[in-house]
Amino acid sequence: MVKTMFRSTRRAALTTMLAFGLLVHATVSDAAPTPVAASRKIIVFGGSGQLGAQIVRALQGAGHDVTVFVRPTSDRDRLTKVDVHFIEGDVTIEADVRRAMQSTRFDVVVDALGRSGADVDFFATSGTHIAKWAGATGVKQLILHSSVGVGLSKDAYPPERYPAMRRLFVAKEIGENAAIASGVSYTIIRNAVLRDPPEGTPENARLVSDQKSYGSVSRRGLARLTLACIDAADCRNRVFHAIDDTLPVLR
Repeated sequence: MVKTMFRSTRRAALTTMLAFGLLVHATVSDAAPTPVAASRKIIVFGGSGQLGAQIVRALQGAGHDVTVFVRPTSDRDRLTKVDVHFIEGDVTIEADVRRAMQSTRFDVVVDALGRSGADVDFFATSGTHIAKWAGATGVKQLILHSSVGVGLSKDAYPPERYPAMRRLFVAKEIGENAAIASGVSYTIIRNAVLRDPPEGTPENARLVSDQKSYGSVSRRGLARLTLACIDAADCRNRVFHAIDDTLPVLR
């Protein structure tokens, strides 16, 4: 009994220190996330992908109880040796999303879905399903990773490239609007240029609310910012752009 209490206390203290350390670097120009030490039940959609896996590792490393929604055929190699739960399904099938969301009482949903190819309508469908069932199951926070070029950020996107990306941005805007209308406290984090600097390269990702901002950010930085926004009051019902001024930008 005493050992169990000691472990719990030590884990909570460690989580607090980790979160504070992350916060120091997660400079938000007009919203400073205030992390909460308590462990949360979190489901991550897209958690086996390049961005999602980094987010999962950050969340699990901070002591959160993480479930990853994956397709039966998803490659899980990026999550090797990470202590997480898996739920299999197809995010474009509403019944699968409903089943996953009803499997336990999740506190937080993270949508880090990505998809290459021409099937851009995927983002509208998946975003709508996730937002609907986050609201229906009492989720407290929905964090959605989106793209610069959506909504009011259209003017920030290079105009010569916008026509080719328009369908994608329209689909992602549907997903964003679903999150906003869900009744769940939402945090939308958009990125423009994703980079993966060599391991060990310092990163200085930050969140800004200026929807005209355009810059590069690393997946590692996005993962840290996601963790910093868990339960943070100043991240609630906000739309941010993630940028790292130390990374080069190619428009």
